[in-house]
Amino acid sequence: MNCWMNYIGTTPIGEDDFHVFRRLDDIVDPPARAWVLMDEREDSINDGLFQTNLKLRGVQARIVDFPASYHGRSAGIAFADGHAEIKRWRDRRTTPPLRARHHLELDVPSPDNPDVAWLQEHSSSPRAPVE
Repeated sequence: MNCWMNYIGTTPIGEDDFHVFRRLDDIVDPPARAWVLMDEREDSINDGLFQTNLKLRGVQARIVDFPASYHGRSAGIAFADGHAEIKRWRDRRTTPPLRARHHLELDVPSPDNPDVAWLQEHSSSPRAPVE
């Protein structure tokens, strides 16, 4: 599940700068953009959520958790408005070979990865600056 959907945890994920959606009404961008559930790689699963780092972008981007790519380098994704789609990953760093018996290293640099940028744009939305 997308960590930005009702995240309740002790580790800060950037909620000061981005929305944690608690209810459907909290999704300020169109709900069709916000993903809720996604296939995650079996060697990436370490908890009950799929974390996307929204603060580090572009050349500083990181992959925290890795999406599955069992469907021709693609993953099934369900969105907040109820539709689902198959998302094909474009960057090979998003779909490294599966590691039998070993856990994949998580939260790794992935500069300018278009797949990370897609996840960032579809995970949450920025909070308005406080004036």
